[in-house]
Amino acid sequence: MKCLIDTHDKNKGSFPEHELTEEQFFEQFAALEEGIALLQIHMRGMSENAKLFGSLARHMRRSICPTTLSPRQGACPVPTCVPRDP
Repeated sequence: MKCLIDTHDKNKGSFPEHELTEEQFFEQFAALEEGIALLQIHMRGMSENAKLFGSLARHMRRSICPTTLSPRQGACPVPTCVPRDP
């Protein structure tokens, strides 16, 4: 697993030129919190959609390939793509 460390180097120019005031810090922090809240909403929605899709796929599979097949059938009775004779 990679571990990323936020470092500032004066030689490479990655060190901030000026310090943030307390007000600027809180403004940036509030903006990050809003962004995180929006991201959580989207992630929750995606999770709910994934659950619904899984439920739909399971329902379709069970309606097409019931689990109570006779031993003679062996496999799912759904026809597969078989080339037709000319």
